[in-house]
Amino acid sequence: MRMRFVRWAAPALAVGALAVTPAVAQAGGGSATSTCRGSETLCEATFSLAGGASNKRLSVRLPGTNLRLLAVNAVPAFVHGAYRLFNARYSLGGSLYSVTLDAVESIPRGSRLIMTFGHRSAGLRCGNIRRGVSFLSIFQLGSVRPGSYSCDTALALGRAWMTRFRAHDSVRTVEAAGIDFTCRLVTRLPQNMECSGGNLRVRFSGPTG
Repeated sequence: MRMRFVRWAAPALAVGALAVTPAVAQAGGGSATSTCRGSETLCEATFSLAGGASNKRLSVRLPGTNLRLLAVNAVPAFVHGAYRLFNARYSLGGSLYSVTLDAVESIPRGSRLIMTFGHRSAGLRCGNIRRGVSFLSIFQLGSVRPGSYSCDTALALGRAWMTRFRAHDSVRTVEAAGIDFTCRLVTRLPQNMECSGGNLRVRFSGPTG
């Protein structure tokens, strides 16, 4: 049986629904700092989106100097598209990441922005597949088969997942690059799909319904 998905609101519709009040919070400036939680090679930093923001400076304390931003997601999913990030930079030798946030004022309480950072040995950004899935990233969770930790594996999984989805087959389990992945829908956007297998985790934005 094919996996049944909850259909999330499209980003454009989400922005429209949240923009009944002024598009961006009226109070300007401000700042917030978060420590990236996880390991020295892979971590996540979380910020509140509740009530919106205008030119709010976000700073992330990183556990090392060679981690790069791999993904940005919003929870709940409908908040995606109701904010923007700009003027990003690294400082303190790469151990501090800063970016400016604008967000719709009517974003509800409990909404969060999640930034994932990683060293190349633990996480990779793998881009998009034309007419397929997007925002692909792959993470190494432990010992893996030689050569399997790569964007080639993430892209192969994205293509295989999309092929099964279009054929109306189940996408709970997908085989790609010789690895059996178990996939599930997660309540974040844009990376609303998460597939795990072979001590790898692949996240991407895929269609639902």
